[in-house]
Amino acid sequence: RQTVWTASMFVTTLTLFALFALSSGGLLARYDPRIVNGENAKEGEIPYQVSLQNEDSSFHFCGGSVLNENYVITAAHCTKGKSPSSIKVVAGTINLSKPGSEHPVEKIIIHENYNAADSWRNDISLLKVSKPFVKSNVISFVTLPSPSDAIKANDVAVVSGWGRLRQGGPTTVHLQRVNILIADQEYCKYIYGKQSYNVYDTQVCAYDPKVEKGSCNGDSGGPLTVKGKLVGLVSWAMGCALTDYPTVYTRVSSHLNWIKEHAV
Repeated sequence: RQTVWTASMFVTTLTLFALFALSSGGLLARYDPRIVNGENAKEGEIPYQVSLQNEDSSFHFCGGSVLNENYVITAAHCTKGKSPSSIKVVAGTINLSKPGSEHPVEKIIIHENYNAADSWRNDISLLKVSKPFVKSNVISFVTLPSPSDAIKANDVAVVSGWGRLRQGGPTTVHLQRVNILIADQEYCKYIYGKQSYNVYDTQVCAYDPKVEKGSCNGDSGGPLTVKGKLVGLVSWAMGCALTDYPTVYTRVSSHLNWIKEHAV
């Protein structure tokens, strides 16, 4: 098999990087990662985007979206094995070297059927913050899809985050965004089936079949939107932003009842 990534697979490496960067006095400037072949997001363009950071080091490890005044939605693999007190949510900024609105986490809710061993199935998690989000021109709540919203192959989608420029590549503190396309679901199942990975209907795939664009390590948990609605959460992929292997996202519309039940 080739290398499949999620953000959690790089914790040890990133921790070593963080220690080196701290000793060099430049943690954020040197080691927060970014989207592949994206562009700088404009202030207020993606006001629901947040950075999940280690409370003690302010090290960015995953993305997420503001769901309502008290909750953030992200990927389960970003929060599995972590305690609420070890995480803080930073909102209202597109530049991690500048102060944002910091929100301590008081509760982590991971989908009860999350299964990392089976293609990261149900890779969805909620974070309850102790300091509520206040709407402004740079902080807003993400719009959820309705159960009837249809996502079709070749629909234009936007993915954003502070993930790597490419696997092992250079980094930036600026929030990145890029347009990609929803992949044909049967193709996604087929191509990953060749590598003995399952792709379920509760997952959605997206990529650019012509140009290497999309998410990478550090983007996990972040938003995939179509027409402004949250359709996916960055979950896993073969390599980073490959033209033949789409990135696999948790399909948000498949988890609307779970979100409604727990984000209260």
